[in-house]
Amino acid sequence: NTYKKKGVIYQEGNFPNKLFFIKKGKVKTYKSNDNAKELTIDLYNEGDFFGYTALLENSKYKETAETLDDCELCIIPKEDFESLINTNKEVTKKFISLLAKNISEKEEQLLGLAYNSLRKRVADALLTLKDKYGDNNKENFSIQISREDLANIAGTATESLIRTLSDFKNENLIEIKDGSIVILNDKKLSA
Repeated sequence: NTYKKKGVIYQEGNFPNKLFFIKKGKVKTYKSNDNAKELTIDLYNEGDFFGYTALLENSKYKETAETLDDCELCIIPKEDFESLINTNKEVTKKFISLLAKNISEKEEQLLGLAYNSLRKRVADALLTLKDKYGDNNKENFSIQISREDLANIAGTATESLIRTLSDFKNENLIEIKDGSIVILNDKKLSA
């Protein structure tokens, strides 16, 4: 299936009936509070599975999945996924590994949101994007992402994010060109 940028793949509270695999594009998952404020909880790239936690728990989705750009997704029906999990040890191991990694990442994310300064959270959000979507062969990582999406990843208000990006730009840590953010000095950002 193909989805346009900002397309909702599934919504929090829906029951899952399929597993998703990204053939092309980028996807985010997020939670919303009662005031419709979003917090991005995960980022996915080409070659990633998502939507499996609710399938494995046999529960409703606890987050919403939305495309960050145009995407091409492979969809695996719930019955086929369950059959693979129940009959193929390698598939089972793969998803246990994905779940364990997911738990570790969430613990780190929660600690960062609870204890890191705004500056550190914004820097970590940029470095997370670089780790997830960067090309190791390119000297400087560049991404076009809305300020609202970046603020949701960093767990801050858009206005605070914009001020922090301006500080980073003045310190020559990043450059902003045609709406894209270019990381110029990831070592100083990670400090």
